[in-house]
Amino acid sequence: MKSVSIIIVTYNAEKYIYNCVSSINESKINVHIIVIDNGSQDKTLDIIRANFKNIEIVDSKKNLGFGAANNIGYEIALARNSDYIYLLNQDTISYPETLSRMIEILDSDSHIGVASPMHLNDDGQKLDKKFEEYISAGSCPEYISDASLNKVSTFYEIGFVNAAAWLINIEMIKKLGGLFSSAFFHYGEDSNFLSRLRYHKKKCVIIPNIYVHHLREERSGKMSAAFEKRKLSIKKVEIMTNINRDYKSTVKILYKYAGQQIFHGNLKGGFELLLYPITHRTEILRYRNSYTSSKIL
Repeated sequence: MKSVSIIIVTYNAEKYIYNCVSSINESKINVHIIVIDNGSQDKTLDIIRANFKNIEIVDSKKNLGFGAANNIGYEIALARNSDYIYLLNQDTISYPETLSRMIEILDSDSHIGVASPMHLNDDGQKLDKKFEEYISAGSCPEYISDASLNKVSTFYEIGFVNAAAWLINIEMIKKLGGLFSSAFFHYGEDSNFLSRLRYHKKKCVIIPNIYVHHLREERSGKMSAAFEKRKLSIKKVEIMTNINRDYKSTVKILYKYAGQQIFHGNLKGGFELLLYPITHRTEILRYRNSYTSSKIL
C-alpha cells in the first residue's frame, strides 16, 4: 500500500490544531502526520502531545518560515520512503474521503503534479473567498462553464491555488530538485513551485466535489502596511525567478510592474523594483539556474 506523509506547519495554532488533526485522522487511509512547529508561543504543542500519539513533532524553537519548515517535513517523508506528501495548513478541516479521493485523481494522470481539493469557508456554506479568485472565469473558465451546466469533470487545470492542501507525488518533487525554494520565507514559495512545475510540463489541478474547510474568514482584511510593503518584495522575486520566461523577459515584466507602482504614487517601491535586477542579478541567476538542476536553492 502506498504511504502518505502529511506535513502541517504550525505557528500559534491552539485555536485550530485539534480540529485539523482530528479530521485528518478520520481519513480512509493510513497516514503519517509530521508537525513542524515554527516557535509557537501558545499551547499548540501541548494540545498535540495531550491528544495525539501518532504525530511526529519537530519543535524548531523559532520561526523558520513556511517554505523551510515544509522542507524539513519533506526530508522526513523522503527518509521514510513515503510515496506522497500532503501539505496541510493548520487552519483546515478535512473530510474522511478527501485524501483517498485525491490520491485516486493524482494517480489517474501522470501529467498532474499537484492536486488540491476545493476550499470551503469556515462554516462550509460557501467557497473560501480567496479560492473563488483562483477559479474565476478568467482563471479557470472551463470549471465555471461546466459548473453552471451541472456537468463538472473529474479535475481542472488551474494556474494557481495556494498550498493550504496540496497533494504531491514525492517522485515529482525529486524531478523538480526539491520542494520549496529558499528564495522565499513566507508567501511566494507556492507560486514559485508551480512555475517550476509548469517548466517541467506538469500541471496543478483542482478536484470538484472534494473539500477542505479553510478557516481564515475572521483574519481577512487585516493585512498591515508592513505586509503590503512585503508583498512588493515577494512579487519581485516571484517575477524574476520564473524560469518559464528568459531573463530579459522577466526584467521587462518587473519594470512594467515598477511603472504601475510609480504611476499609483508608490515612488519608493517602484524605484526599488527598478534597481532589483541590477543590484541582485547574481543572486537571481543563481536561483534560476538551480531550478533547472537536480538540487534547488
